[in-house]
Amino acid sequence: MIIRDIEESELGTLLDLYRHYTASENLPPLTDTAIRDIWQAIQANPGTRYFVLETGGRIAAAAILTITPSFIRGGAGYGVIEHVVTHAGFRRRGLAKALMEHVLDYAWQQDCTEVMLLSGADLTAAHKMYEGLGFNRHRRTGFIKYRP
Repeated sequence: MIIRDIEESELGTLLDLYRHYTASENLPPLTDTAIRDIWQAIQANPGTRYFVLETGGRIAAAAILTITPSFIRGGAGYGVIEHVVTHAGFRRRGLAKALMEHVLDYAWQQDCTEVMLLSGADLTAAHKMYEGLGFNRHRRTGFIKYRP
């Protein structure tokens, strides 16, 4: 098992992996131009890292971490983890947990004071894993609003 940054040549594999995340939210499909523009924006943002977990020569899981500088808590930043996904054929093997531990270790090395994430309300197995990693669902209340 290897956990590393995704490479540009693997973006098609990442998009295929997201079919195991929430296919209904991946519409309309991205054009090649949009994929290139998004990749360039990710690469240009020093606070963004896209991690993948590779096993058996295949990308089995992915997550994105964004670190935002902050003026509170002594000026250290905070992290947000999003789009955590494991390929359906690789679930229940501890891969997402290993990926999350790696991402969290990286965030702490970057002096983040806290790391937050959102998870689908019905993903109870994922919630158990997140709580096992020390995330506290009762400390704060998350809100989300989608563009109309």
